[in-house]
Amino acid sequence: MSAKKETTVFATLLFILTLLFMESVLFPAAGLAVGSHDMRGLFGPWLEFAREAVWNGRIPFWDASLFAGYPFLSNPQVALFYPPTWLAIILPVNVGISWYLVFHIWVAGLGMNLFIRSLGGKHVGATLGGLAFAFSGYMAARIYAGHIGLLATNSWLPWLLLATVWSVRRKTWWSAVLMGIPFALSILAGHTTSLIYVGLMWAIFAVYLIFAEKEQWALVLRQLFIAGVVGLGLSAVQLIPLIQFITTSSRTAEATYEFATAFSFPPAHLITFLVPEFFGEPTRAGTWSVPNFEELTYYVGMLPLLALLVALKRPSRKLYFWLGIMVLGLLLALGSYGFFYKLVYDLVPIFRLTRAPARAAYMTVFAAAVVLGLALNRDEDSMEKVTGGLRWLVPGTAVFVLMALAATGATFAAQHPTDTSGRLWHQVGGWALAFILVLVSGGVLWQWFKTGKTAWAVVLGFVLITDLWLFGFKLVRLEETAVQPMWIEAKTVMGDEMTRVLPWGVSIFEQNGAGQVGLDSVFGYNALEVGANIDFVSSVADPRSSAYDVMGAGYVVAPVQQDQFTEGEQGLQLVQQTGHAWIYRRPETLPLARLVTNAEIIPETEQAIARVHQPDFDAATTAILAETPDCSLENGATGTATIETMQDGFWRIQTNSETPALLILSETDYPGWQVTVDGEPAQNLTAYTAVRAVCVPAGEHLVEWTYRPTVYWIGGLISLLSLLLVGTGVFFWRHDDQQS
Repeated sequence: MSAKKETTVFATLLFILTLLFMESVLFPAAGLAVGSHDMRGLFGPWLEFAREAVWNGRIPFWDASLFAGYPFLSNPQVALFYPPTWLAIILPVNVGISWYLVFHIWVAGLGMNLFIRSLGGKHVGATLGGLAFAFSGYMAARIYAGHIGLLATNSWLPWLLLATVWSVRRKTWWSAVLMGIPFALSILAGHTTSLIYVGLMWAIFAVYLIFAEKEQWALVLRQLFIAGVVGLGLSAVQLIPLIQFITTSSRTAEATYEFATAFSFPPAHLITFLVPEFFGEPTRAGTWSVPNFEELTYYVGMLPLLALLVALKRPSRKLYFWLGIMVLGLLLALGSYGFFYKLVYDLVPIFRLTRAPARAAYMTVFAAAVVLGLALNRDEDSMEKVTGGLRWLVPGTAVFVLMALAATGATFAAQHPTDTSGRLWHQVGGWALAFILVLVSGGVLWQWFKTGKTAWAVVLGFVLITDLWLFGFKLVRLEETAVQPMWIEAKTVMGDEMTRVLPWGVSIFEQNGAGQVGLDSVFGYNALEVGANIDFVSSVADPRSSAYDVMGAGYVVAPVQQDQFTEGEQGLQLVQQTGHAWIYRRPETLPLARLVTNAEIIPETEQAIARVHQPDFDAATTAILAETPDCSLENGATGTATIETMQDGFWRIQTNSETPALLILSETDYPGWQVTVDGEPAQNLTAYTAVRAVCVPAGEHLVEWTYRPTVYWIGGLISLLSLLLVGTGVFFWRHDDQQS
């Protein structure tokens, strides 16, 4: 069978298996979607917002409903410039998400298959390696959690490494240009922290190629440089706004070691590479040990682990490299439980902007699939050595598993005679399944190496899929995406009043529900937040804070009673207790748009924020600015500011005052906002360190604020030019192939 035909057969098989794996979620009914909390709280609302905007003929640059306004499209996980995202724009969002996942599982497995073959793996090994990667516990757990951006970003890594090998072998500039495509797709997929590990793997693999191709090290570096530039250029339309967002983000300020090592991989969880449900699973038995099941799940099946031992019986420089990657991934994944992550954190600044070191175990899963693909190559010199090793390896491993099973039972019987018997039986069952899989996988693997018959290869594939699906299949399920009743009830009480809501004691996963029902919220749920806004609104952890007056928060919505905040002159006033929400009125709230005729100039941010909370400061009449405005303010009547139009990215306000004044708009200030007074450009000012302001003369005037982010046009032009370069590369590729 030719290589092209083998690829076609595998691609078809993988697609069919992916459809079977995802069968229960391919066409979800309205109100249901694959994934759990992150789908309901993040990706679902984001994609619904983006889809509604696109279908209404506008680009969703800005979202006024959350964080008192923020640059929606600068959030990389929205990924509107990533082509597969449009499945959720064209189709209903919940259906589009399911097919988005189908596409990326298929892409990941096919890419791994081709990459293994590029390294010298044969058809059987490449097939099994592709299947192991596509249906690993890592993939299933991310589907369960709704981490679609993370899964998409990582699915392009095998293609990136494949393109690197191909480009170095081609030795042409245009092949380096085409190598930039999977790099760009990995960036555009949107999960920035996963991109760190993709980049790390690419860099390590490049170093390996440089040492492997010592006489061509300059070629390798040239190809990588060209591909890197092209990838960054293609993704510039998303990357440049992201860089701008990062420079203003609160995450940069929070980059402590404790933040960076949240969700580290506990050493005890290494047992889950053998018994994936040793600490439970979330769909039936529940979980124990540390929380966040999806961050600690990296099962690759029993066959890759046996292949790892087979690889050690026939070592080579190539296999040692991938074994090293497996170890490196685990060392990084240990995070605060080990020593290595601290070294990386101190030496590599970009690791200070991420967290969840456990995700580095993705490198281990990736390398395990490669080792599986390479270890299954049969040749006459190694067959006797491998089969002889398996003759002892399989029963030896089975005995170890049986001993572990007995030890688990004895330990639990001694320490927890009654109250945890359910966990005991769950773990004993896991060890028993591991024992069966070791015997079956090892026996079939031995037969494959001994005979080389295709039938045994098919059985190997069946055993591998059965093993992985026994664990992962139950994690692919639908969950309700409906907005929490608390927000629906709050909207009923608040109606269309032009004010903001302040969520208090609300889970971060439910924060975005305010925007889904048409309420404007001071907070929200996002990986990146505008730092100046968060610093201001979180300066005093009390819903009676003066900062919330400035932000126009008229109501507090909480899932439980908040009597501790009802005392004092600014105490909350209970409006209504519905079935799921306690709704309070904030008595000192200021209008979203208002005029003031006094200003205090305080350049220092911390001092300016502190001044807002001092008892003698009156935000109703006085603004705080970092510099003197270009208008002469007179201490007089404030006048009126009437909001005529309030949309995402556009405000029209009519002002009327007897003296010059400052118009304060209680929405987040951010680069890209432009303001005009009676059609003439005016200076956009920042008030109270976080919101927008502009000088208006005495009399009646029309003020318009418009969000025009030029970074998208700059990035779009760079991406367009890079796309033309890629088109040129495709032309030369086809021309060279025709010549050869």
